[in-house]
Amino acid sequence: MPVQARLRSEHQRKYPELSPSKWYEVAPLFPGVTQRMVNMAGERLTRLSTSRGYVILRAEHLEFRPAREDSDAEPDTEAIA
Repeated sequence: MPVQARLRSEHQRKYPELSPSKWYEVAPLFPGVTQRMVNMAGERLTRLSTSRGYVILRAEHLEFRPAREDSDAEPDTEAIA
């Protein structure tokens, strides 16, 4: 099942190229593996597909959700009330 992720707002300074209001597609690190790659410090990594290519970052810096079949059902940005 495809997964989407967005940057948690408290980590926005670390990744200025990513918007915390936009949901990005999670690209497999290897076929079928989305969050299991671990760096030397033992932190889980996730690979996001962006308009400029791929970005690999720590999984705990992201929020995850199942990808929606109909992308028109919900916009990528949140409404400001």
